[in-house]
Amino acid sequence: MASSSFDNAADDFNELKKAIENLVSIKLARTQKENRKLVLNDINRRLDAAEVSLKEMQREVDKASAGSRPQLSYKLRAYQSEFNNLTRQIESAKQQNSSLSDSWNHMDSTRRQVLGNQGAVERTSAAITRTERLGVETENIGNEITAELANQRDQLVRTRGMLDQADSSLDKSRRTLLNMARKAVTNKIALISIIVVEVLILAGVLYWKFK
Repeated sequence: MASSSFDNAADDFNELKKAIENLVSIKLARTQKENRKLVLNDINRRLDAAEVSLKEMQREVDKASAGSRPQLSYKLRAYQSEFNNLTRQIESAKQQNSSLSDSWNHMDSTRRQVLGNQGAVERTSAAITRTERLGVETENIGNEITAELANQRDQLVRTRGMLDQADSSLDKSRRTLLNMARKAVTNKIALISIIVVEVLILAGVLYWKFK
C-alpha cells in the first residue's frame, strides 16, 4: 500500500516536472514581455505542487517497512535531486527574463530618445526651409527693385540734357538705389546669419544624439 501511494506521488511529480520544463524551455522563451508574469506564476504554482508530491513521498518512506524503505529512500533522493535541478533551472530562467526586461526597457527609452531627437531635427529642417524660402523671396524683391530703379535711372539720363533740375533728381534716385542696395545686402547678411545659427543648432542636436 505504501509503495502504491509512493508511486502515485512519483507519477504526479514526473507530470509536474515535465510540464514545468516545457513552460520554462518553450513557453517562457516565446511569450511576450507583458504575459511573462502569468507564465512565471503558472510555473511557481506547479513547482509548489511538485514539492507537495515530494513531501507525500517522504511520508510514505517514513511509513514503509524496513525491507522496502531503502529502495524507496533511494528513489526519493533521486526525485529530490531532480527537484533541486528544476529549481535552479527556474531561477536561471527568471534571471534571464529580468535581464531581457531591462534590455527592453532600455530599448524603449532609447527609442523615445531617438524619436525626440528626430522631432527636433525635423523642426530645425523646417525652420531652415522657411528661412531659405524667405531668402529667395527677399532676393526676388531686391532684383525687382533694382530693375525698377535701373529703368528710372535710364529715364533720368535721357532727360538730363533737357532739364537742368534732372541732375538733382538723378542724384536723389542714385542715393535711394544705394540705400536700398545696402538694405538688401544687410537683409542677406541677416538671413545668412540665421541659416548659420540653424545649422549650428542642427549640428549640436546631432552631436548630442550620437555622443
